[in-house]
Parts: sequence; structure tokens; C-alpha cells
Amino acid sequence: MTSPYRSEIRLRLDDPEAQRDVIALGYRREGIARGAGPHREDLVVWARLEDDPEGPAPRMLPDLPGGELTDGVIRVRPLQRDDLDGWHELRSLPEVIATSVPPVAPPREEIERHFAYAESRWLAGEMAAMSILDARSGRFAGQIALYYFQPHHREGMLGYGVLPAFRGRGYARRAVQLVTKWAFNEARLQRVVAGTAVDNLASQKTLQAAGFEVEGKQLGILPGPNGGRVDAVLYVRRRL
Repeated sequence: MTSPYRSEIRLRLDDPEAQRDVIALGYRREGIARGAGPHREDLVVWARLEDDPEGPAPRMLPDLPGGELTDGVIRVRPLQRDDLDGWHELRSLPEVIATSVPPVAPPREEIERHFAYAESRWLAGEMAAMSILDARSGRFAGQIALYYFQPHHREGMLGYGVLPAFRGRGYARRAVQLVTKWAFNEARLQRVVAGTAVDNLASQKTLQAAGFEVEGKQLGILPGPNGGRVDAVLYVRRRL
């Protein structure tokens, strides 16, 4: 769709390469056109105005430098198709379901959509979804995501989980530290927060070990089983 002042392009959500091309041309993401595709699929709308500056459009969440983060023990990189089975296994664990929002195991097709749209959401500046890998073996160990839910405040929120076989090795702490450093240094966030249920002591110890401090208690913020609500403890690290 074009006019003398505006050019618009609509692309599939699962076509990040085309989205990168239009970003390089200076197009900015405007939103989702529901059911606008030839098969009634949703399309992402990109537009450029006549007086927009030359060069690539700005991105709120840049790519990882070199494509991944590592400390030599773990690697953190964007989701890949090979990670899907491990991600599904992790999200199906009872203890993970209990701390998920909502507290239900996602169906396989929902996870497949999550993977198909993950890079598009990263390019949109909404969420950077990543896998945690054992650096030596390359095996999938867990997942971590940064949700950029407060761009005006330059604040993001972390969510993470590790498979039982890799727990007790500090992998979650290492991943939190790597992603938080990237969020501060590359994405220029000012605050990174993470909430955990009041009885999830393991996650609280992870955040404390990663340099986060308690900011407060969130009453009834999490959906609980049987329609109840669960209190959470909010942790924060600030860019100094």
C-alpha cells in the first residue's frame, strides 16, 4: 500500500528475513493486521513515511553480539528448531507449570507457533526468546527470555527455566547474568526485573546470586491453580 507520503508493506510473522530487509530500508513496525493474509493468517505491518530519516529503522532489542552469549560454561542464543523438543519437555514439567502464567502446559502447536514467531517478536522489540545450552556438549539445558514490556521506562522482565538434568550447576544464574549484561550494555535498558512466587525459594536464590535485590511484594499478581491468585516477590537490577 503506497501514497505520496507513505509506503506500507505487510509480511508474514514467520518470515523474519523479509522483515530484516524492510528494517534495513527504514520501515518501522506498526502492528498486526489480523486475518489479512491469503489464508486468513495474521500479517505484520511495516511502513515508511516520506520524511523518515534515511538508513535502517532503529531497533529496541538488537541481535546478540556474534549471535550468542557465553561464559564458557553455558551458551545463550536465539531459539532454533532443534530446541523445540527440549522446550516442550521443560514447559511440561509439573513444577514449571505451577509457576507459569497461566499455570497450564501449552499444547505442542502453541509451542511451534512460539518458535515460528520468536524472531519476529525480537525484531519488533517485544521479546528476546533464547535457549540455554551446555557449552561443552551443546545440549539444550533450558530457556530464558527478556520481555521488553516497559519501553518508555526502559525496563525489561526476565523469565527462565532449566531442565532437571542441568539444575544445581548455576546455569540459571549464569544465563540471568549474561542476558542482564546484554540488556544493559547492548539494549541500553535501565532496569531488569523478575518476579517469582513467594514459595519459589530456588528462583529467589538464583536472582540474589545474579545480583538482583528485592524491590517489593506483589499481592495476588500470579494466577494460581483452581482460579486462585498467588503473591510474588519482585526482584530488580539497575544499570549503574
